[in-house]
Amino acid sequence: MHHWLRIAALPVLLALGAASAAPAPAISYELAPVLQGDAIAALEVTIRLRADKSGVTTLDWADGWAGEDKLGQWARDIHVQGGTSATPAPHGGRIVRSAPGAPLVMRYRIVSAYDADPSVADSEQARPVVRPGWFYSVGEILYARPVGRDDAPARFAWKGPAGIGFASDTEHSTGLGGRPRSVGDILESIAIGGRDLSVTTIMVKGAPVRVAHVGRFGFDVRAFDRLAGEVVAVERDFWRETGAGPFLITAIPLASMPGRLSYGGTGRSDAFATWIDRDAPLSGLGWLLAHEYFHSWNARQLGRFPETAEAEAYWLSEGFTDFYARRLMLRAGLWTPEKFAADWNEMLRAYAASSFRTAGNVEAAAKFWTGGQDAEKIPYQRGSMLAALWDRQLQAKGLGDLDTVLRAQRDRLRGAAELPRLTDAFAAEMDRAGLDIRPDVDRYLARGEPLFLPEDAFGACARLVTADVPVFDRGWDNAATQRAGNVLTGVDPASNAYAAGLRDGMKILRRTAGEPGNSAVDFVVEVQDGATKRSVTFRPAGGKTLRTQQIVLDSARFAAEPETCKAALAG
Repeated sequence: MHHWLRIAALPVLLALGAASAAPAPAISYELAPVLQGDAIAALEVTIRLRADKSGVTTLDWADGWAGEDKLGQWARDIHVQGGTSATPAPHGGRIVRSAPGAPLVMRYRIVSAYDADPSVADSEQARPVVRPGWFYSVGEILYARPVGRDDAPARFAWKGPAGIGFASDTEHSTGLGGRPRSVGDILESIAIGGRDLSVTTIMVKGAPVRVAHVGRFGFDVRAFDRLAGEVVAVERDFWRETGAGPFLITAIPLASMPGRLSYGGTGRSDAFATWIDRDAPLSGLGWLLAHEYFHSWNARQLGRFPETAEAEAYWLSEGFTDFYARRLMLRAGLWTPEKFAADWNEMLRAYAASSFRTAGNVEAAAKFWTGGQDAEKIPYQRGSMLAALWDRQLQAKGLGDLDTVLRAQRDRLRGAAELPRLTDAFAAEMDRAGLDIRPDVDRYLARGEPLFLPEDAFGACARLVTADVPVFDRGWDNAATQRAGNVLTGVDPASNAYAAGLRDGMKILRRTAGEPGNSAVDFVVEVQDGATKRSVTFRPAGGKTLRTQQIVLDSARFAAEPETCKAALAG
């Protein structure tokens, strides 16, 4: 993902205004639906601008975003007016030759990457969705960029007809209290719309937060809107933000599949997008909202990403964000201590079983987009654990806590002309606090040594228990089973699942008990076996063991001192 650096303009004395050069004309972006009858068939983009002074203007898509390196592949029928010639640019756009400063107009259509609604098995934030009744895309896909002019002023207009709703953070400069837009803002945006688009505006500490969604969900969308407002409020309190500007949250539905549950999101500077399984319960979505909104600060206000190998900083940008999503949900009362511990324990089990547990950070980052779920999750897991480790070390040494360090880092960099690298800025701030994290960075990140948290990492009312437990083993090839539409594939004759009666060819209808990754509790699955439906119970434990940690709450102390224990657990 791209993170745009915004430099505030210095005030200019009124007496010098008449002598100043006229501001450059804004680059204009327009978006409209292409209709076939009543159906939305594509999205039309129009870009109006003045040619570069050199007479050569490149309008093209960026090198890549979110693991996709062909961002212009969904553009069709590209036409440019005002130039003497237009030749293909490296990523699908156009290199336009014209008179210097000549007015140029570029038009094209964006088609859908999907022939049906995206599903939990086929959904990528870097792919545009254009369905007959609705659409969604990030700006990196929708909009070509005049190369070298990301900081140029820009304006945006939606040109859709009545009856097709629209919401985007590009609108934040047009009556919603936002600041002027740049080309970079247009690119780092979200667009959602459709005939059944619903937009709710919630005022949070005097600033509008819009929640926009299309389609059907299995939960009350108004309750989702209220939950979003609560999450935004608690995180603005955490960062001690005043005078916040407008914000947009979008949600689109994913077609569900039996036995699977999926939701995810993408953070922007003044918005974030969520993709949510139609069957997802509301109880699981607070964490998603908390994670994505925390990205408004981490990493945007805490430092810049490496120019290459951005994923090498994800242990801090994503792992710390996971850590705070859990912590702030507990502090806000949106999670119980039991839910907090259960979520941590699920993550700790996954970390213990990860095939990337001993991979160094550089190796893991290189495979983040291509190495499967273990490669994708390891920076989240290690980063969360390092945040917990360093928070406890700061408190034990009387040096404050991680909250104080991150707020100090944000305050120190506010208004900086150039942001330092994110990880360097954090290490320097920890130095100022009095804690040298470099030995831990070398040990757990550079060399990939397994990380075990201290027993008291979560305060006096909880302890981390370390034990060797059987590996989690469903007993079948889960990926192949999902590809086959939940028809059991590769059932291992030596597994507990086989001993309980499961066989290749049976279809899993649903799981009614058990936790993926937890070998200590029984799995109960309902299967279709020919003409018969039946329930099968087994313990998903393999023959090998792995060393893992689990949080165990002191129930007696929580009963006696609930508020004190909750405060200790939440840091």
